Amino acid sequence: IPASAGTDLTLWGLGVAGLSIRVNARTLTDLTGDRLWPGTSPSFRLIEGYAEYVRGSLTARAGRMLEQSRLGSVGTGGLDGLRATYRFTKVGIEVGGYGGWGLARGTVLSVTSPAVNPLVEFQPGNRQIVAGAVAGVRWRTLEAEAEYRREVDPFTDYFVSERAALSLQARPRAGFRVAAGADYDLAQGRWGSADATIAWTGAGVWATAAARHYRPFFDLWTVWGVFSPVPYNGLSASLTVNPVSKVQVRGRGEWFRYDAAEVSAPQVTLENSGWRWGLDATVTPAPRWTLEAGGHGEFQPGASSRGIDGRISWRPREALDVSLQGGSLERPLELRFQDAGVTWLGGSAAWHAGERWRIGLTLDRYWESRDRPDAGSFDWNQWRLSGRVSLTLRSGADRWVLPPARPRDPAP
Repeated sequence: IPASAGTDLTLWGLGVAGLSIRVNARTLTDLTGDRLWPGTSPSFRLIEGYAEYVRGSLTARAGRMLEQSRLGSVGTGGLDGLRATYRFTKVGIEVGGYGGWGLARGTVLSVTSPAVNPLVEFQPGNRQIVAGAVAGVRWRTLEAEAEYRREVDPFTDYFVSERAALSLQARPRAGFRVAAGADYDLAQGRWGSADATIAWTGAGVWATAAARHYRPFFDLWTVWGVFSPVPYNGLSASLTVNPVSKVQVRGRGEWFRYDAAEVSAPQVTLENSGWRWGLDATVTPAPRWTLEAGGHGEFQPGASSRGIDGRISWRPREALDVSLQGGSLERPLELRFQDAGVTWLGGSAAWHAGERWRIGLTLDRYWESRDRPDAGSFDWNQWRLSGRVSLTLRSGADRWVLPPARPRDPAP
């Protein structure tokens, strides 16, 4: 019986101009007391907790923070330490740096925590020291940022990782956007991931086209890099149109291909490419009615799936929402000795019981079958009932009108 609770707080008005505090924490437990459910240990996790000081062009943070840069977005950006940036407003240039103790990839726990112990005796005994520098320009139609980041084991003084990244975004004209980026693994001497996107937003039309090269990244202390994981290249596109005022149609597709793995498997035919697609539409025939329908399919090395789903929503009153939904999904599992399919149908209702209260109820029926030519074939039909009660809390500050901005200090 897993259970969790979280809090997300931002505090200001602490007596120092420009000072604020942010805390985002979560507690987890298993109500049975047996700690059998994975992910419930440790029971307390500080996701973010830092003090921020903003004064003119200077922004400084101290504490636990999650980096949102290109290198940080792949799970390597958390640290306990300091970060500071300074903006040269007149020329649109920003420079900064950070340093501290790193976190394990993809989590807010340190690499020494037993909860992220993947290799027992090969787990590092000390947290890595992280240091990095960032520089960027933000002009009217162009944004660019460069970052350098390294992690070092303080016990051995060996590099855990050393990487650099560059990203840019341009808006040459209204409605048109171009974005691109790449990173380079200095420690291993090879390019990492790279991507480029072109997007267009017009009157009733939204379109994107993208290309991506993805290479897995592993710290030098892990054994996973020895297996030489290969990258893949992909092309994708999406299109959204409003042919009439009450209809919106959305489509998307992607094709990808893995590089040659350079392994010998004489009696096995290897698949190294795949593709996926999706198509859905939304129709609002009347102000209180909404109809949604869609289909999707994925055909990948090792497994594939395809399915359809739909929803009808009705708002008989401003405080009441009623919907009926259903769909079907087939999962031909190529590397497993079975095929699985599921069909579901259900309904839900939500009632706004006052300005702050919202009550919801959902009832679904699932029909699932797994086809096998042996005694392992079975049906997994079931009912699912769920209820929700939401209370929106507000403080008195939410109803206050913000005070006027403090006038600029007179020149000395």
